[in-house]
Amino acid sequence: MRFGVRLAATAALLLSPLAMPSGAAALSSSSPGFLHAGPVGGPARIHQIYDAHGRQVLLRGVNVDGLVDYYRPDLRRSYPIDPTRYARGACPRNDPSVEGVVLCRRDFTQMRPLGYDSIRLNVSWSLLEPSPGHIDGRYINRIAQVVGWARSAGLYVILDMHQDAWSKYLYSTPSDHCTAPYQPIRGYDGAPRWASIHTQPVCALNGTRELDPAVEEDFAKLFQDAKAPDGVGLREHFTAVVAALARRFRNDPTVAGYDLLNEPTFFKVPGTDASVLLPFYAKVIAGVRHRVPGFRQLFFIEPGALRDVSDRSNITVSWSSYSRYRNVVYAPHVYTRTFTPRWFPMNGGYRSAVADTRHLGLPLWVGEFGSNPADTATVLTAHYREQDVFGLGGSLWLWKENANDINSHAFWGVYGPPFGPGVPQRDRIRLTSRTYPLYTAGNLQRLTYDATTGRFRMLATARPVPFGDASRATVLFISGPSRSRVRVRGARVRLIRLGRAREALVFPRGGAYSVAVG
Repeated sequence: MRFGVRLAATAALLLSPLAMPSGAAALSSSSPGFLHAGPVGGPARIHQIYDAHGRQVLLRGVNVDGLVDYYRPDLRRSYPIDPTRYARGACPRNDPSVEGVVLCRRDFTQMRPLGYDSIRLNVSWSLLEPSPGHIDGRYINRIAQVVGWARSAGLYVILDMHQDAWSKYLYSTPSDHCTAPYQPIRGYDGAPRWASIHTQPVCALNGTRELDPAVEEDFAKLFQDAKAPDGVGLREHFTAVVAALARRFRNDPTVAGYDLLNEPTFFKVPGTDASVLLPFYAKVIAGVRHRVPGFRQLFFIEPGALRDVSDRSNITVSWSSYSRYRNVVYAPHVYTRTFTPRWFPMNGGYRSAVADTRHLGLPLWVGEFGSNPADTATVLTAHYREQDVFGLGGSLWLWKENANDINSHAFWGVYGPPFGPGVPQRDRIRLTSRTYPLYTAGNLQRLTYDATTGRFRMLATARPVPFGDASRATVLFISGPSRSRVRVRGARVRLIRLGRAREALVFPRGGAYSVAVG
């Protein structure tokens, strides 16, 4: 065991129950309400996400995939979807044959000391609509159960319509006759069986799952709104599923919003993000709003998956050209030096994302980023540094993992192998549990954090906030030793101990103010 006694001590700390979750004070006493897209601000000078009191919100956290309908050779569900199986702290047996680790209430106890303010909760179309037009209420109840756990822990939830290589129902059989350079491939996750009808063989070019003729065919059908077996268009079915989620959570500000489609591909559809994806998103959003009157939560829209391996997209248009709905966030994935060549500059993916979002006129949030464990000290550290430089929120891939879905010998989880899915990975926890502002009064101008020393600095400007007005104060999660000193200028501060964690409420006097820790 690499970490010996120190690992055991860390595990005991992170698994111990806390009197109150980190972040809960902010979500309860401040009553931040629904999040919305707002004016330009932050170090990158782009549109920001704000709470109901006008504070900037970064949304920093982790992806959670314990509800995903992953492929198994027998095509059965990986875990039960009946919420009663998880009641009163129960946790069904984990299925180590799939990537995702079973998600239980204790996961949120483990997240509490780390300071996250959000999770990107990956869900599956195949479980939401197992047959055309039939929404499975049990699965939505299971999602609602997890949302409730997140609410108790003080976390926002971004519900992500997740998919990888379209569906678990696209997998090679002997009838596919794959010939080099095409290779047989297993299924992954996403769409239901009835939406995975194809004429092309399931064979991946050089083993790359997205470069599969059947995958490309089914994505083309979605974007072209081809008819499903019941005669209704696939886009209409997809919209109805998102609307079912929105209808259930429309009055719950815990759900920050909905990530419409994970890593979409459209290699078989001629066009660009602007000509294929943005019109598709606009139509889905319009359909959801039509079905759910009074809808006001955020939508998160992603560029094409090609961006993950190029750090570039081709968006040079405004979102307002497609939709009047403004509560939309641009949510690319940045995997520089993980899926891109190793010589790519670490800030390249972030610079191009900032350029995209300036054209779009939307806030920016990184829906996924991460690295192989061997690159934690270099690549993953650089990702967090760049997010601080640009003042961005993001969601690390991944919370817990049995085995990476592409490389079974790599484990990206904050918790996970090589010691087991319930064991914390100390180096990743050191990076992901960061001092940062959960809510920023006024405009955040600069943000730095050194995970090695625990030193933190932020500079912002704001109107005066009366001392004691927690609903408008800057709320800071403080990572590291409890003895770290907190110093402010141009503001007053109140420290709050939440179990083993700390938060600082900072009340600006008006004008520039700064906070330093460590």
